[in-house]
Amino acid sequence: MKLQYGIFKSLNNPIEVQESESKTVEIHSMNQTSYLAKFAGKGQFAVWTSDSKSYKLLIEDGYYKAMRDLYGKRVNQVWINFYERADKIRFGLMYKMVFPMIGLAMILALIFSSVESLQQYQSYGLIGILAIVLITNMVQTSLMRKKIEAARTESIKSIKLIVGEAK
Repeated sequence: MKLQYGIFKSLNNPIEVQESESKTVEIHSMNQTSYLAKFAGKGQFAVWTSDSKSYKLLIEDGYYKAMRDLYGKRVNQVWINFYERADKIRFGLMYKMVFPMIGLAMILALIFSSVESLQQYQSYGLIGILAIVLITNMVQTSLMRKKIEAARTESIKSIKLIVGEAK
C-alpha cells in the first residue's frame, strides 16, 4: 500500500533503520524536513509513508524521544501489518462489490440502449442504475470503514500488550 508516496520519495536521511519480517522501516526526523510545520502544527507528530515495499516513519524529534517505546521494531511491525491488512480489505471490497457493480451497470446500460422495447425506458433505467451504483458505493464505504476500524482496534490492543510488556 502506498502511503504519502510524495513524502516517502523525499525522505533520504534516516536517523534509524529497523529490519523486521522482511520489511524495512526507516525512521526520519521531521525536524530536519519542511514537513514539521505541516504536520506538527496540526498535532500530528508521526507520519507513516510507504512505496508498498518499504516504510518510512517521519517523526518529530521530541515526540520520538518521549514515546520511543511506541516506535520499536515490534510495535512498528504491528502498524505495518495493520496497513497491509487495511489494503487487503480495501482491494477485497473493490473486487467483490465495486467492479461487479460497474460491470452489471454497463451490461444494463447496453441492454437498455440496444433492446428496442426498452429504449423508451432508457432514462429511467440509467437513473436506476446510477442509484444502485451510488447505494453500492455507500455500502462498500461503510463496510470498509467498519472492517478497517476493527483491524485498527485489534492493532492498538496488540500495541498496548507489547508496550506493557516492555515496561
